[in-house]
Amino acid sequence: MIGLALVSGLSVVGSSMVASATDEIDASVGADFMLSPSNFGPVLPDVSAAVEEVRADGDAVASVTEYRVLSATATTPDGTVVDRQLAAAQPSMLEDLRVSTVAGDLAQVYEEPGGGLALDEDEAATLGLGVGDEVRVDFAGDSGPAALTVRAITEKSALEGGVWTVSLDTARAHLGPEALPLPSLLFVTAREGRAEEARVALEAALEPYPQMELRDQYELKEQIREQIGQLLNMVYGLLALAIVVAVLGVVNTLALAVVERTREIGLLRAIGLSRRQLRRMIRLESVVIALFGALLGVGLGLAWGRRATG
Repeated sequence: MIGLALVSGLSVVGSSMVASATDEIDASVGADFMLSPSNFGPVLPDVSAAVEEVRADGDAVASVTEYRVLSATATTPDGTVVDRQLAAAQPSMLEDLRVSTVAGDLAQVYEEPGGGLALDEDEAATLGLGVGDEVRVDFAGDSGPAALTVRAITEKSALEGGVWTVSLDTARAHLGPEALPLPSLLFVTAREGRAEEARVALEAALEPYPQMELRDQYELKEQIREQIGQLLNMVYGLLALAIVVAVLGVVNTLALAVVERTREIGLLRAIGLSRRQLRRMIRLESVVIALFGALLGVGLGLAWGRRATG
């Protein structure tokens, strides 16, 4: 029962996770392609230059956005000190990764002189921050703090997961070109109706860099499905062993029940019950116990899975 409850519950949770992730990609990702290293390292300057050359030399690619992640220590107006990661990118990020705004204007973070920062509503509520508040940000490796104004509060995004947002110009101004970290991801947007042409050009430019993986939105969804599927398969393997042990336990319990019911069985035999009828009775008992446990386990698992996914 417990094994089936866990299997059915995890199946519901896994399916919900895949559906939520794919819906998030459909709603938020505006770029046609995402480019990242397969070894989870940074995007090297030569790769960025090759992709930028494709954009500059042809008409298929409309924009290339470098997504960088910075480490910083932030101090809020009430003196709270927190360590956070900041995402820095060009203004084209507004279309590459669309995020709904709860308050303020996200475009000001990228386009206004002096920039500012944006954070999601959960972070804002936790730290007591609102639009217009000034936050002191100490960038890792920076010589001094930067006073950044909260320009926007956004809805929570599963794709960014609590990362604060600044513009690339703001990060460059306070860190300098030398200390600016390399991009962890490139977003590439093709011109209308020319996505296939852009892909061919990008694949040709990336031939010298086999470590780079170019994915469109469909391939990104498939990657998420595979990752969640692999995790669930590992759990299912362990649960299969648990179910085998449970089956052996049921068999042992029934065997002991038969041994302990010798008087009852002897009485039934004495009043005319045949061996065949006796075996059928014991089999029916085992089937009823197994079905009851299976149905109860599946029902509990589905209820738990639905509750866990909201």
